[in-house]
Amino acid sequence: MGTMTLPLATALDITATGIGAGIRCNKTPFLGGQGRNALLINNAAVGGSGVVKIQGNPSNSATAPASGDSGWTDIVSLTATSPLEQEIVLPNWIRVNVTTLGTGTVTIMLEGVQ
Repeated sequence: MGTMTLPLATALDITATGIGAGIRCNKTPFLGGQGRNALLINNAAVGGSGVVKIQGNPSNSATAPASGDSGWTDIVSLTATSPLEQEIVLPNWIRVNVTTLGTGTVTIMLEGVQ
């Protein structure tokens, strides 16, 4: 068995709010919608009072749901006190959303096992 990573955000700026692009979980071991789990890994804690939400969407579409699509729901909120590694259940689409300003940057990835 080998591991595979899927970058969600590289050097994400926490000093500005914003929604990242949707990333489709369509390759093994990240096939969404089937209850597969993955590790959500941050390289560092979210700085200051920042909040980064990891959001998922169950859409089966081959194109990313619009940023305002009602299917986007919070999977986990990352803050300064969040663990750097957390197990999550994968959706079909996933994105990052900086909802509260903080300081610095963070790199977030998924790690799955084949």
